[in-house]
Amino acid sequence: MDKKILRKFDIKIQSLSNNKHSFLFEFNHSLLEHFSEEIEMKNTLGECNLEIVKTDMMLNATFSIKGSTELICDRTLKNFIHPINIENKILFKFGDFDEEISEEMIVIERNKSIINIAKYIYEFVILKIPVKRLHPSLKNEDNIDNFVFRTNVIKKTDPRLDPLNKLK
Repeated sequence: MDKKILRKFDIKIQSLSNNKHSFLFEFNHSLLEHFSEEIEMKNTLGECNLEIVKTDMMLNATFSIKGSTELICDRTLKNFIHPINIENKILFKFGDFDEEISEEMIVIERNKSIINIAKYIYEFVILKIPVKRLHPSLKNEDNIDNFVFRTNVIKKTDPRLDPLNKLK
């Protein structure tokens, strides 16, 4: 993904008035690949509804991300569609220099004119993907009996060993 494509995730914050603003951003798998090439997901599609409340001191951003991605089941190796439904908030405070205080609070320079939210969308989506990826058809994830191959073969024993088996 080229840097030009990342520009569609830019928000010009200096032109925003002190009020509530809404933005809609659509993203796909190329956004995730831009930040990491070792992603175990395919065909990611989604949209991010971003609501920003701007004041003189800060930006209160609420991210609502909905979409889906294709994952591979850890047990059956089947592909399945995993839904993405995320609600997160970040507080951007205006300060003297850029600094990340916590996951929910980031200090940005007062004279900064543009914020790019592509990195935040990427982080929210990646963190929502489960570590243990199981196909939805597996109802009880601890039940391994679903994966044991069973046959109805009757075990034939040597009739000469029957008297020895009775001694057990």
